Amino acid sequence: MLETFVCISVGTIYLLVSIFTSDEQSSKENEQLDKLNDGMGNIIADGEFMSHAEAEDAQSRGELYDTYY
Repeated sequence: MLETFVCISVGTIYLLVSIFTSDEQSSKENEQLDKLNDGMGNIIADGEFMSHAEAEDAQSRGELYDTYY
């Protein structure tokens, strides 16, 4: 009984921590894309024009780490 309670408590804490950390990371990622937005829904990064979806894919692969407008 005690083991079940501990397991459920640890699982709940892990879930809450993962939710809060993912929100902070996604807001930082969105901030970067907002800075590179050309105002018409496209992204200009390192002199290349790409759609918002392409930019999100590139960002998830880590290709938009150090970018300039």
